[in-house]
Amino acid sequence: MSQKNNTVDVANLLETDSERRKRFSTLDGGWRLDYAGVPLTRAAREGLLGLTDSTDLAEAVRALFSAAIVNPSENQPALHMSLRAATPDPDLIDQRGRFLDLADDLHAGRQGLTDVLHIGIGGSDLGPRLVADALDAFDGHARVHWLSTMDGRRFEQLTRQLDPSRTGLVVASKSFGTEETLTLARAARAWMGDGFTERSWASTARRDRAVEFGMAPERVLEFPGWVGGRFSLWSSVGVSAAAVIGRARFEQMLAGARQADRRFREHPDARSLAVMLALLMHYLRRGLDLPTLGVVSYEPRLALLGDYLQQLIMESLGKGVDRNDRPVDQPTAPLIFGGRGTDLQHSIFQALHQGPETHPLLLVGSLADDHAYPEWHRAQLSHLLAQARALTQGRSDGAAFQRLPGNRPVALLLTERLTPEGLGYLLASFEHAVYALAVFWGINAFDQWGVEEGKRLAAQIRQRLDRAPASLENLTVEP
Repeated sequence: MSQKNNTVDVANLLETDSERRKRFSTLDGGWRLDYAGVPLTRAAREGLLGLTDSTDLAEAVRALFSAAIVNPSENQPALHMSLRAATPDPDLIDQRGRFLDLADDLHAGRQGLTDVLHIGIGGSDLGPRLVADALDAFDGHARVHWLSTMDGRRFEQLTRQLDPSRTGLVVASKSFGTEETLTLARAARAWMGDGFTERSWASTARRDRAVEFGMAPERVLEFPGWVGGRFSLWSSVGVSAAAVIGRARFEQMLAGARQADRRFREHPDARSLAVMLALLMHYLRRGLDLPTLGVVSYEPRLALLGDYLQQLIMESLGKGVDRNDRPVDQPTAPLIFGGRGTDLQHSIFQALHQGPETHPLLLVGSLADDHAYPEWHRAQLSHLLAQARALTQGRSDGAAFQRLPGNRPVALLLTERLTPEGLGYLLASFEHAVYALAVFWGINAFDQWGVEEGKRLAAQIRQRLDRAPASLENLTVEP
């Protein structure tokens, strides 16, 4: 299927097939994925759709939803879908109820707090921060401040602006042993002083470590140890996001995710947004041999979607061996980048339009939004459509420096307007797309041993630096 260097001309395909945009799109869960701007012929599309049968995706989906072992290196199933189930088991019902009750209190101001520090990194930060940014209706009583990096200057600046007696703390860490998170949590504990115990909560799978740190046992919001970090938004890790957007909207988002679960389980084929996203990424990465994917949002509320997908896709699919520990002889995870569309037009788009290398894009947008400046939203949409046209069709007139080669792969992901249900559907669909890609490529999407090795080495080097502070002359990475 490989068609390196985009030898298929998209402009010609669009010109000669008036039905291409209808044929090369799918509508599911309120989202329309239009991939007519990808260099893909009808014949190649038919072969691409056949990948679901040739890899027996349907059987792999049954295994996922039946709690079979889909993470062989850690001998675990992947059960994150149960976190958003309508009727999970009693323990999960209790855990969900506890963190949503707290979120409801924080949102309504019943805790008497004006601010909350949310400390977490990776999946304990990216998903909740995206949701809070996307769905904040500015009707909550507590502002949430997201802290993930050991940035002493920012921590000092932030805490100077806050009143510790009116500030709460959420420490989100599955293991409650992550260096960055605990370092920040210790600093927050010292800053809060005597009020730490009654104004702090832990979201974790390690209740014992949280209590040892100083968290009151009744303020530990547990979630199961089988929850993977990048799939933990749906657990108590999402408590701060729920505090921003309110319990009702968070529950609507869970309902949207449940609908995506049902769709993927019942239709692991081209009718599912998740499967079509997976097939598109497969074709771009392996069919066209393109090592990057830009996720560019012209819906400003989804500006952080690229950051979120960077972890979800690259940590899940950045593997060099298959499920049987044999070397993978084809590329896997693309390098994901992204941000706000109109911002990026003034920074990276020049290289995307006229640079010699090709970087495919997924342009994300909505047709309308509920704010006082509808003309701004129309402007965003016009830029999305204009960039899609310029990237795919190029420009052939004018001087050489004015011409654009075009034929840059572009897909559009659009919704009428962003809702909590729609966001839940989208995020769950991307989770399932990652799993489908792992099935297509025969790799494990649920472990991350490369990350663990980096942490192990950092702990060793930190001990050496503590004994003998480094200088520019003697700094080394060697043992």
